[in-house]
Amino acid sequence: MNEERPLTVSELVEKVMPCITAKQYSDNYLNGFRQIFNRLLIYCDEHDEKYFSAELAQNFLLDCYRVQPGTVERRCSRAHRAMDLLSDYQHFGTVMIRRRLDRVFPEGLRPASEEYLKQMELKGRRKNTILSHKKFLLRFADYLDSVGVTDYGQLSLDVINRFIKVVLCNYSNSVTMEYYGILCKFLRYLAQSGNTSEDFSVRLVPVKRSAESARIPTTLTVEQIESILASVDRESPQGKRDYAVLMLAVKLGIRTCDIRNLRPSNIDWEQHTVSFTQIKTGEPLTLPLPIDVGWALIDYLKNGRPVSTAPEIFLRAVAPYESLQNFDNILIKHMRKAGIPLDSIKHHGLHSLRHSLATHMLDEDIPITSIQGVLGHVNAESTQKYIGVNVRQLRSCALEVTD
Repeated sequence: MNEERPLTVSELVEKVMPCITAKQYSDNYLNGFRQIFNRLLIYCDEHDEKYFSAELAQNFLLDCYRVQPGTVERRCSRAHRAMDLLSDYQHFGTVMIRRRLDRVFPEGLRPASEEYLKQMELKGRRKNTILSHKKFLLRFADYLDSVGVTDYGQLSLDVINRFIKVVLCNYSNSVTMEYYGILCKFLRYLAQSGNTSEDFSVRLVPVKRSAESARIPTTLTVEQIESILASVDRESPQGKRDYAVLMLAVKLGIRTCDIRNLRPSNIDWEQHTVSFTQIKTGEPLTLPLPIDVGWALIDYLKNGRPVSTAPEIFLRAVAPYESLQNFDNILIKHMRKAGIPLDSIKHHGLHSLRHSLATHMLDEDIPITSIQGVLGHVNAESTQKYIGVNVRQLRSCALEVTD
């Protein structure tokens, strides 16, 4: 931003609230931010702080929410997000909108964006790839609209580079690199289709891939997994669902997106297999269905699943009985019930159970090629990242779960 002086915290709040209000979030969501910002303003008065900074944000989160510097806690996700919004506006004069299920392209930016996605579809690109591009373009278009760019013909190199810097501040290096690649392809399309007067992709600010080694996946010990499974109330309909979901992740390592998409037709009860086309890779995968996993599914389907026309196996436990979306909460809930501190594990998503299965199999000297087959990896490179993770020994690659 080209300000004569830095904005005070109060002024930043006054700038940010209209930005997020304009995105038509729910009143409850907006009120949550108002409460956090009001608490921040009181904190600033008490500590004689006038201007926003990363240090101020860290001290505020520590003193008011007991969040240690450098850590992120899910229970304080909105407070973390509030600090990010202030930082975004302070540096870039706008805010980044994260996840929204109902997002649409601004009117002036819609035609070119939708035509680009249509061209991808005509070229036979995978649905998951097209969806990734769409999600990115929605973020890009939302940013452009927020800074007054209502048509791609108004694009400038400075505006695009500012967006790249916003992305760098909000996402990891690997995600940034993915977005950078999509952005370059889209900018080339805009030039070739005549939506821009030049190809900006050749003049973008460079973004380098991090030289750091790949992050070692988060894993849970056998004892922790057994505690999580034992914490589930398998008498209640919701508990039957949660147990079946956890068993699929623990025993088979199926990706969350594929568990979400499972239909009864994917289960061959006579052959004791589960078969599906992987959403991430588009490749078919057939896995043996262990007896205990099969019984968990049957128990949910017969005694726990609500009556619904939804095709997916796993549904919400309360009306409307639609496809369940947030599977990560299942693991988080039962980690708490099992007394496993969330801050003891970096990543609490259901995907950590997939990592755990792979590392436990590796610890049992199961060949990488066999692990690759179970996980449905297209190439062995994806599986290689599990090498070197020290975990406790298992008696077998499949966990023995006591009823």
